[in-house]
Amino acid sequence: MTLHKPTILYYDHGNSEKRTAVEQALLPLGIALVPITPPQFLQTVGYLAGVKGFPSKKLSPLEILPEISQELMVMCNFTEETLDMLLGAMKSGMVPRVALKAMLTAQNCFWTFAQLFQELYEEHQHFYGND
Repeated sequence: MTLHKPTILYYDHGNSEKRTAVEQALLPLGIALVPITPPQFLQTVGYLAGVKGFPSKKLSPLEILPEISQELMVMCNFTEETLDMLLGAMKSGMVPRVALKAMLTAQNCFWTFAQLFQELYEEHQHFYGND
């Protein structure tokens, strides 16, 4: 599965109403939403984004899943225009805001979804504190 159209990997932290609102708001922008669930936290971001060469990780049923304590969105296959459009729509309130966001990069596609969350969470704490 290769995702070429602008796609957002989105973990809703149990808030399915907000996920639905985000998904509905993205439709007119031509952006697809891929919901991420806890069993996927240990998969690489590259695999979740459908990047070629990133196989699924076989996880043991005994594996303890990391906790992700906030919602998170990862933007994949975005052009600068698409990114500007999305951020503008968030600013105007058309798309619900999400504090932790990242673009898929050559670096973070090797990280697990949980590692990317941890990195973004620490960065957000550093810059914004406990808001």
